[in-house]
Amino acid sequence: MSENSNNVQDSLFPEYLNGKITCKPDAVHEPIDGGYPMAPGQLYPTEAGTLFHAGNILIALVGLPATSKTLLAVAMTRYTRWLGVRTRSFHVSEYRRHKSHKKISLNLEFEQEMVDEVINDMKDFFENKRGQIAIFDSLNILRSDRQNLVKLFGDINVKVLFIESILTDAELVNENIEIALRSNQYLNWRKEDAVDYYTKKLSITESQYEQITREEQCSYLKYINFGKQLIINHNNQFGYLINKIVFFLMNLRNKTSRVYLARCGRSNSDKYKDDELLNDEGIRYSKVLTDLVLKRVKLNRQGKELDSESLTIWAGPRKRTIDTGMFFLEEGFTLQERSQLKQLQPGNVVDLSFEEIQSKFPKEYVEYLKDPYHYRFSRAESYHDLAVRMEPLLLELEHMKRDVLIIAHESTLRILYGYLLACTSVDVPKLEFSRYVLTEITFGPFSNTVERIPIK
Repeated sequence: MSENSNNVQDSLFPEYLNGKITCKPDAVHEPIDGGYPMAPGQLYPTEAGTLFHAGNILIALVGLPATSKTLLAVAMTRYTRWLGVRTRSFHVSEYRRHKSHKKISLNLEFEQEMVDEVINDMKDFFENKRGQIAIFDSLNILRSDRQNLVKLFGDINVKVLFIESILTDAELVNENIEIALRSNQYLNWRKEDAVDYYTKKLSITESQYEQITREEQCSYLKYINFGKQLIINHNNQFGYLINKIVFFLMNLRNKTSRVYLARCGRSNSDKYKDDELLNDEGIRYSKVLTDLVLKRVKLNRQGKELDSESLTIWAGPRKRTIDTGMFFLEEGFTLQERSQLKQLQPGNVVDLSFEEIQSKFPKEYVEYLKDPYHYRFSRAESYHDLAVRMEPLLLELEHMKRDVLIIAHESTLRILYGYLLACTSVDVPKLEFSRYVLTEITFGPFSNTVERIPIK
């Protein structure tokens, strides 16, 4: 299989052409009930629909307003769903926002009403076997409330882990306040009103806040200054799954940066076997791509001058992908060759068109059509193999605070996009990346957003 538009690796078989997805919005909050398909990075399927034999887990966020609790909830939901865990985040702020018939205020009775509604929905989530992990995005600042959660969910055989987000770094605090004021909760508010509301809310909660202590005898993780320090207590009852989440949180950073996804330029034959240099068209494309990306990075930096630290460039380990970044070197940027970005290994169907595969391997062709994501041709990788291989790179991407440009083949870009926009294994093989479009993904605390920019 090759990267030519009439071959399998670049587009799918004819039956899938009309169903291709060119730009799918972030699906991290979509419901997972019913026939939720196997997740892209799932290590193994189970009849019960749970992974790592960890049982049901409630992760309850703890902390003052604007301490990145929502960002943590969404990031954990994205990552665990990628692993194949049926996870749903429950945000009290969203319940509050959707009660449009009631004016949002500092009314504590109304706030408790929202919390009770979320707790009832989380109980239903577990009791009706809708999923394995619920993430409770609320303040949970009172010791009595936390003890009530442990008792309430312990009675239905759900383990409770508290993650307390603590910010003492003044710069991080100010960043989080700015992010909080741009959230859905303050949609269409005047900035002065939002600041006033937030200040009063913070004053009330600070006076009540009881930080978690060992005396509570609960399982908790203290997440201090967004991962600069972690303190873990009584996490041994959760096993491998929570250890995976803790490792993920160690790599997570609070960022408003962007990821740019771009196809590599063309060579004469564009074949997998040949690994050719770029042709003249490919070189022209590389120059236009460089100018466009630097223009976007500068625009998003709101006029700040670019330097070598403004952008990280990763490229797959093929001549075309590396050479597509040649003009960035002339502008003073470094390009890193990343082995994890190597395209899908095609095996016995290397550089064959779909008509040739159907003719030479009719049985394999039929099996592929049943499940394009998981099917593996002889001596080849499946998309699932590629996703598992790329997990370390995904964690590194979560760790980056600067903008990142990734130059790779389409199969690799599908996996990256699939993770960042919470696509399912059904979606991923249908994603389409043209050489005439730059994909720009912006990290957000509640959801990631995507923009497709023409490359002229």
